[in-house]
Amino acid sequence: MNNKIILGIHDGHNCGASISIGPKIIASVSEERLTRKKNDVGFPEKAISEVLKISGVTSSQLSYVAYASLFMHSKNHLQDIYEWYNVGESDQKRDNNISNDYKKKIFKIRKDERIENVKRLLGIEEQKIRFVEHHVAHLAAAYYLSPFKKKPILGITCDGAGDGLSATVNICDNNKIKRICEISRHSSIGKIYSRVTYLMGLRPWQDEYKVMGLAPYADKTRVIEQSKKLFNLLNIDHDEIAFKLQTGLSTNYCYEYLKKSFENVRFDVIAGAVQYFTEQMLVKWIKNCINHTKIRDVVCGGGVFMNVKSNMLLGEISSVNSIFFMPTSSDESISMGACLYLYYSENNINNNGESAIENLYLGAEFDKKCEENELKNNNVTEFSEVLETNNTNKYIVEILKNDGIIGLCRGKMEWGARALGNRSIITDPSNFNKINILNSQIKSRDFWMPFAPAIIDDDTKNIFDNKKKICTRFMASAFKIKEEQKSIFSSASHPKDGTIRPQTVSEKSNKNFYDLLKKYKKSTGRSGVLNTSFNLHGEPIVCSPKDAINVFKRSGLKNLALNNFILKKK
Repeated sequence: MNNKIILGIHDGHNCGASISIGPKIIASVSEERLTRKKNDVGFPEKAISEVLKISGVTSSQLSYVAYASLFMHSKNHLQDIYEWYNVGESDQKRDNNISNDYKKKIFKIRKDERIENVKRLLGIEEQKIRFVEHHVAHLAAAYYLSPFKKKPILGITCDGAGDGLSATVNICDNNKIKRICEISRHSSIGKIYSRVTYLMGLRPWQDEYKVMGLAPYADKTRVIEQSKKLFNLLNIDHDEIAFKLQTGLSTNYCYEYLKKSFENVRFDVIAGAVQYFTEQMLVKWIKNCINHTKIRDVVCGGGVFMNVKSNMLLGEISSVNSIFFMPTSSDESISMGACLYLYYSENNINNNGESAIENLYLGAEFDKKCEENELKNNNVTEFSEVLETNNTNKYIVEILKNDGIIGLCRGKMEWGARALGNRSIITDPSNFNKINILNSQIKSRDFWMPFAPAIIDDDTKNIFDNKKKICTRFMASAFKIKEEQKSIFSSASHPKDGTIRPQTVSEKSNKNFYDLLKKYKKSTGRSGVLNTSFNLHGEPIVCSPKDAINVFKRSGLKNLALNNFILKKK
């Protein structure tokens, strides 16, 4: 097997880096976890150094460095989105006059800057630096990391925009990707959703999930009526595989239209309308793509597929045989995609399935000495009892049984937006009051937002139906919880529509977390726990024992588990 070593870099929003050796992703880290700046942007210098350290690779050993995206805006531009989000038709007319020569000049300036960043940091020669188109990187991550083998796959990407596109349709076969349709950034579902997020006083590129969580509370009749304003902007014909603008107004410049259209409309109805519009557009699109290609096995990448409620409906399409959603499918994933696309395209490898991702624990883990140093540096014994143990699960179960809430910072840090048991806060899923406690003392989440469960994989058939065996290890899709399970998971499901966004845990995927869940079930009879990310609102998920102790000190969290220590506030 060709074991070329490739460093993938995403230097845009929520930037990060990945290392692949041969067809396997060995390490992947987002810059925000290290800088402690939520959704950090720009050249991910710390993340690059971290993934090299985790994988034990030196810069001289790199076969290639692969930038995800042919073009990427500067850090300042990405930080100032509020300066250019509220644009309208007059701005579109102005920007239409920008010459192609000017665009080419900016493209070259940014490309040269990106090359110099790598050369400066790694001392690597320029001929080793490659660029992978944005949507190719999205699809490569989803396709090569999917469990599908030796059959044609329908590859779908959909996001706000990247390299001039907002969506693509592809046929993936024998590790080759053939694009059959591309949709311009001017016809973007993702841009509509992010601008509605902004219109509602939330943060675009970060708070879209809050809009999704609010949507089920709205009156359905009013939602459907208000959604017409969005379908009048963008729609899809019954037999087409591309979205179609209904007027000359680009979705890139639709904010003024949205502001005028939704003035004096209830906030929950606005959320419901954009969610309904997105669901209907995606379902119709995927159906059309299946009819067009006759391929019923689907992989999906791009930020729009972070919408787990839409993903649930896509999985329910009768013509879909199987579907895989790239875990954390937004731009964090494209550094992985850049690695894998370059590996397969450069080596012309024709065997399928060898990259399929087993877990997302791709970050660093910390030893006992590091934990001891942080306990000492933070004078933890002044405000907390400290118990050293080689059986933390035993004590965690006792805390959970006694109605406690505990933060976990153990093992290798998980990659992506979802906490998967190693950097999580967990508690009893059956106590609905835990939502208020978590929100008031620790998470400060918006009151309408649901929490999610982590469930023993062997027990899932009793909790929700998954007849198509959609991957549930990474919290990438929602499911309808069975009626008899609603009370058991009352604090870990959506209180309005009874859906859950589960992480299923097997011994293979996470042995330590699985052992904890099994012990908890033996003690309580419950097959899972409420599982939310270990962070304060507006901050990245914790990375190190230092970060975990910091959140422990600053919040109402009363219990903390490290690899070798249990902390209980006095």
